[in-house]
Amino acid sequence: MNISEEHHIAEFMLPDMDSTFKVFAAHLRTVTQDWSYPRHTHPLFEVNLVLAGRQEMLVNGQRYVQNPGDLMLLRPEDVHESRAAGSSRMTYYCLHFNVDDRVMRELLCRGSGYHYEENSPLARTIRPSLDKLIALTSGKETEKLANKMMALSAVFELFAGLGEKLAEQGRAENSGSRMTRVAAEIAARLEKCVEAPVAEGLVEGKDYRDNSRETVVAVIQGLGYSASSCNRMFHRVYGMSPRQYLSALKLKKAKLLLMEPSLSVEEVSVRIGYKDIAHFSRQFKRWTGEPPGKFRARFHI
Repeated sequence: MNISEEHHIAEFMLPDMDSTFKVFAAHLRTVTQDWSYPRHTHPLFEVNLVLAGRQEMLVNGQRYVQNPGDLMLLRPEDVHESRAAGSSRMTYYCLHFNVDDRVMRELLCRGSGYHYEENSPLARTIRPSLDKLIALTSGKETEKLANKMMALSAVFELFAGLGEKLAEQGRAENSGSRMTRVAAEIAARLEKCVEAPVAEGLVEGKDYRDNSRETVVAVIQGLGYSASSCNRMFHRVYGMSPRQYLSALKLKKAKLLLMEPSLSVEEVSVRIGYKDIAHFSRQFKRWTGEPPGKFRARFHI
């Protein structure tokens, strides 16, 4: 027995957590009755809440009309366009976000609904967190540290509410489908590849290039489905391809390792699976728009 545990009567622990998310272009906007936004797609989730007036949104060819309090929950690559639908001006709040947590992505992508009316369980649950974000968005000193922390708190409340209600909705819709099981198995295998503490496929004398494609092919072998079927099922469940998911995992690990002052960029490169630091640096810059050294400098003076 560990001496430090001799006198323990009871102990409760939270599970370890390692997740990243981003919030993009959150905005509160009032528009005229003639306003419209053209058809477009983006690789992000979107929450769109109408506060006053009416909005018509076309999502993947299906028409929805939002009244005050109604919200739309869109998934990556949904084709959508919108316009003011009433005879007076309209006010709406829009939040784009991305999250890499596998269970959360599955819940967000698995849901069958886009339009949630004001009195729906999901809209009622997440409205308080959206109201906090709206107040912070429309207030002064949005760059102030305290306001940023309050915004983060509200975003986590939003994710918690979405996760709770989408999980309930998923249970009602029989979430244990073949598609979900296959996609989850692929995701788990990809996570193990990234968690491995050795560089993938490093062979003496071999000029290494990013082997994401080969890794994905190896992962889906033995599942009993074609590569195209696996890619399709994975995209339906997680809103991205297996290769994109693998890249997101590598990027998250790279960022976390670069924040460790005891590790050199070369050591980080090897742990991510790159034999050549130059290849890692180029890939990191493609992912983030900046080289790993510049990213690290923001955290270590």
